[in-house]
Amino acid sequence: PPMTSPTSYRTIDGSPTAAQDPAHTSKSKCTPSPTKSMALSATWTTCPYVTRDGKTNPDVRTLRGPTAINDASQSILYNAIAYALTRQTYYSQSVASFLDTFFLDSDTKMNPNLNFGQVVRGPDASGQEGTFTGILDLRGVVKIVNAVLILRGTGSSDWTYDRDQGLLQWSKTYASWLGSAPVATKAASRPNNHGTFFYSQFVSVQILQGDLSGARTSLDYYFTHQFKDQIAKSGEQPFEAVRTRPYHYRCFNLEAMITNAKLGDQLGVNYWTTKSKYGTTIQDALDYTMKLNPKTEKIDDIFPHVASVAAAYGDPGGKYEAFLRQHDASYQSQPFWYYDQTAALPNSPAAQSSASHRRQAPGACSEGTDEADFSCPEIFSVEPQVEIADGIFVTCDDLKPLYEL
Repeated sequence: PPMTSPTSYRTIDGSPTAAQDPAHTSKSKCTPSPTKSMALSATWTTCPYVTRDGKTNPDVRTLRGPTAINDASQSILYNAIAYALTRQTYYSQSVASFLDTFFLDSDTKMNPNLNFGQVVRGPDASGQEGTFTGILDLRGVVKIVNAVLILRGTGSSDWTYDRDQGLLQWSKTYASWLGSAPVATKAASRPNNHGTFFYSQFVSVQILQGDLSGARTSLDYYFTHQFKDQIAKSGEQPFEAVRTRPYHYRCFNLEAMITNAKLGDQLGVNYWTTKSKYGTTIQDALDYTMKLNPKTEKIDDIFPHVASVAAAYGDPGGKYEAFLRQHDASYQSQPFWYYDQTAALPNSPAAQSSASHRRQAPGACSEGTDEADFSCPEIFSVEPQVEIADGIFVTCDDLKPLYEL
């Protein structure tokens, strides 16, 4: 839905009220909010926010954009699959309606950028602009591209030429923004889940546009750069483990790494056996995380990734099935189980186990890769302190113990 006017904001009950002018205060020092001595409008225009890793200011939940686009992308995919299975036009029309609203209708469409993604309010320019962390809020674009390819492939009459051309133009502009905007290029350079998800998005848009060669090149870059430093010899993911919610972030990056490998699989390339510089694969990262106690975090974050790895690498010993059965007896009724079938991953080790020929990406070998001794990740050669989330920095010394487990 369109945003409200910048001259108003909504109260808790949803009714619009006039915005206050920035309040003046005689206080020379900001104090932790809330404070009786400073109006909210003065706090927002005077005091910088303090970053606390893993914690979210609850007022951001009043901004519905990220939730709306992620809910819509899931609904778009579900409806496209339902149409493919039933050929009932109700579902294809629903896909078209969602896409019209979010990307094509001039009155409601999203602009093809994330200039204001994850804005952190405050007194300087950063309080008026988005941050690099906002790029992954549109990670659902891979589901949208899947849905469009389904409607194209089934010849749905609801996926018209005009709709297709309109979405292609939107995605072309978005891809150009991803490749040039400072917040986007910063996200692309991050060594953790932000960089991984950037490539999921960028490659998806390239596939939508039919630029399959460019998509392969982008994936090759990710798997020969960021990926090389993402998985330690033990299977640990140091850039995720260093966070205050390590189980969540390990699973989050697993989601993005698996998505990139799936995209490669559909492009005819096997990245499943690509190894980090420590000789480890996505499967090793999943296996390591499976053994951890999530403590107060949600163990079900890992369930879809267990299913993905089982489909891609096989499960001859039954450990993945046993894990899922132990923690979620209904796992076979979950959408991720439908998605994660070996037949959908023709270039995966499981699908190719009896094949005599396998196409692999540069550096993507299943054997013969030497395990390197620890060295600082590549990004530290240009950034002594690396920002892995807005205001959250790590050094090589912070990460070294996690690589040497």
